[in-house]
Amino acid sequence: HIARREQQKKYGVVDAPGQNLSGTLEGATVGGPPRKVLRVIPEKDEELIEYFLTTEAQDLEYEVARCRPKLNKEFFMELDRVIGRSRLLEAGKEDRVAELEMLRKYLHEAVEALENVTKELTTTTLDKLKKLLTSEDKKGTILAMAEKNEIDQPLIDLLDQNIESARSSKNEQAAEFMQKLRAACVKYLIT
Repeated sequence: HIARREQQKKYGVVDAPGQNLSGTLEGATVGGPPRKVLRVIPEKDEELIEYFLTTEAQDLEYEVARCRPKLNKEFFMELDRVIGRSRLLEAGKEDRVAELEMLRKYLHEAVEALENVTKELTTTTLDKLKKLLTSEDKKGTILAMAEKNEIDQPLIDLLDQNIESARSSKNEQAAEFMQKLRAACVKYLIT
């Protein structure tokens, strides 16, 4: 328990009087900012491994998503080196090796799940935008999409990106057209 508390202090988890880290599901704290905001993501891979090991179970999914760009091939190679070193140097501490192996398995599965969700969401959103742009009757298509609850925030975000892209390339006509489509779609956005 003492080692865990030292790791929490080292990696930026604040547990000062008046700041209860147990918070709600959204990560809110009593008397302070949200718990998740308090944690500073380490730069070095070895420190990031310890960061994940000291993360509360209910926050792991959030932290994996937040740290996703750092969870690359080099990170997993470092994690494998740490596991190997732990096997050799920490004889009798099988718990540490088991904990690291479980972390590796969890992170691999979480990263794969994030990539699949992102790919699916992107493909679906692009298909919706393509359907909208290629339709002859834009209003009718928007109404049909609204009936099927296909107008969502990712579609609006993609329209915003296209508007910005058109403006940055000085194509005001395309930007205005996309702006009109966005305005028509936002009316049916359920938040």
